[in-house]
Amino acid sequence: MRPPALLLAACLMLVAAVAAGAGVTPPAAMAQLRLDPRLLLSTLPEAPPVAVWVEFADKGEQGPADLAMKLAGAESALTPESRHRREKAHVEPLVDYLDLPLEPAYLHALEAAGYAVYGQSRWFNRVAVHTSGAALVQLAGLSFVRHVAPVELAAPRDREPLGERITLPGPAPGGFSANAGTIYGIALGQLSRLNIPAVHDSGYIGFGVQVCLLDDGFNYYKKHEALRTIPVGGGRTRDFIRGVLSVQDTVIDPSSFEHGTMTLSQLAGRSSGRYMGSAYGCNAILGRTEFDPSETPQEMVYWSMGAEWADSLGADVISSSLGYNDFDPAGPSADDITYPMLDGHTSTVTRAAEIAAAKGILVVVSAGNDGTHSWVGYKIGAPADANGDSVMAIGALDSLGNRAAFSSKGPTYDGRIKPDLSAQGVANWLAYPGGDPNSYIRASGTSFSAPLVAGLAACLIQARPTWPPVMIIQAMKHSALHAANPDTLVGWGLPDGLAALRYVPDTLHAPELRGPLALQLSGPNPLHAGATPVRLRISLGTNAAPANYRVRVFDASGRVVRDLGAGSLSPGSARDLVWTGDDAHGHSLAPGLYFVSVDGASRLATARVIVLR
Repeated sequence: MRPPALLLAACLMLVAAVAAGAGVTPPAAMAQLRLDPRLLLSTLPEAPPVAVWVEFADKGEQGPADLAMKLAGAESALTPESRHRREKAHVEPLVDYLDLPLEPAYLHALEAAGYAVYGQSRWFNRVAVHTSGAALVQLAGLSFVRHVAPVELAAPRDREPLGERITLPGPAPGGFSANAGTIYGIALGQLSRLNIPAVHDSGYIGFGVQVCLLDDGFNYYKKHEALRTIPVGGGRTRDFIRGVLSVQDTVIDPSSFEHGTMTLSQLAGRSSGRYMGSAYGCNAILGRTEFDPSETPQEMVYWSMGAEWADSLGADVISSSLGYNDFDPAGPSADDITYPMLDGHTSTVTRAAEIAAAKGILVVVSAGNDGTHSWVGYKIGAPADANGDSVMAIGALDSLGNRAAFSSKGPTYDGRIKPDLSAQGVANWLAYPGGDPNSYIRASGTSFSAPLVAGLAACLIQARPTWPPVMIIQAMKHSALHAANPDTLVGWGLPDGLAALRYVPDTLHAPELRGPLALQLSGPNPLHAGATPVRLRISLGTNAAPANYRVRVFDASGRVVRDLGAGSLSPGSARDLVWTGDDAHGHSLAPGLYFVSVDGASRLATARVIVLR
């Protein structure tokens, strides 16, 4: 709320007096211009500290030539994964001013002046600090500061209550649970409703796709049977709240490290015959950006930092089951996220999601669980309000395809349809985050519908490696159940994975559906080790250039268990290979899920094979 006029005038006089006494350079009047009026009460004596964004005037460039050199340095610093993703998404220019790092001299100056930075963003060229009173005015007077504004406030999403829990029996002698029926086990229903098994049967499981999950913690991701074989490489976990690499805490505050475990299982879980995620072949990047015990603005700061980190690591997809809405239940505040701010461009977290999408990342977020909450107008929260051509917001359905009452509604404030798509979010089976490696739990929420769709997107990215994210989104929307009549309750509705895989873009000059190198399997699948072999055919398109290839077999943890050979192909030619389910020493492999992969012609083609005794 705005302070009364007399109080506002008094605050302005106080600012001028304090600034003059502090010897601020430039003059106090300049400091007043840089200080957001919403912070005036925080400059009063004895005012409590407030979280503020400190925007810098520049990134330290000393003219056009120096700026060009800095941009060249930023481009050379791109990881191969990040460069490839940006090129595929036709990001032009490949790097821009947003990619430049913060000027180190400014950070050192803040530290020397006694300001503790708890968050920073190269995209927004600003840092977050806590301060008040005269220090706030002095901060605005620093020569390299452009603007000081409050960090907007928002309440994190209510955590979903957990339901039924089961502990699965040990694997049967053949390697699968006795009652599983398929490799998907208890997850079969929630995946089948999206027709995801048909996508997997086509050989697309998200293999090689980098998916970053931004959530709270990921307890027991190295222990649970469905999570421990997910490839999570070194340097690909980070806790932005504690400032450490570990994303687990099973002793001090375990309840704040569970939600991420459950969303990770929906997307990347892999335990043959017991539980599988929607993209069980992907690689995971795990970022903790949410602090459950309190409702503070920092979470959106950390989310932005996580998105920038995902970009730097070359993530193809961001999946985040977090969202923010009205903060203060005791009354309105001038710094709250309000419905008029849900216009796709205003809140920090929404703008960060937009920028991530502009860098070629496919961003998938949950729409929210406020469909029955009148105090937020039943509406979606940030960053679900970002444009649906860039950032997909996912609503929740029950197992019959009906909209869940708790699923947040659209439209955005500027009238755009939200959510974009919907998937099962009622009574979903998830990995139990409490430490029992064989237990699973049911829970409901858009938190669990979003990673299902993010996993489908990862599978389509593997299948269509030349498609930019906007085309992947187009394929899912245009082939969804309500594509002809989207609404503000379920959006374009339930995606059909196989239809999206077969989708022919309506965009001119779209990439062809098939790459130059193809891998086809024939023969038994499942494969009984030592019996009739599975037959593989590797072919090269007639219009392709001559190419070398290599064929290998990976287990579910990404370890090479068999090298089937390498060679070269001329345009229009093919090679036939066989595999009997053995390892490099001729020994029959343990029953389970394996991936046959051919690498060549600048692409990777993969097919899955189930090995039985």
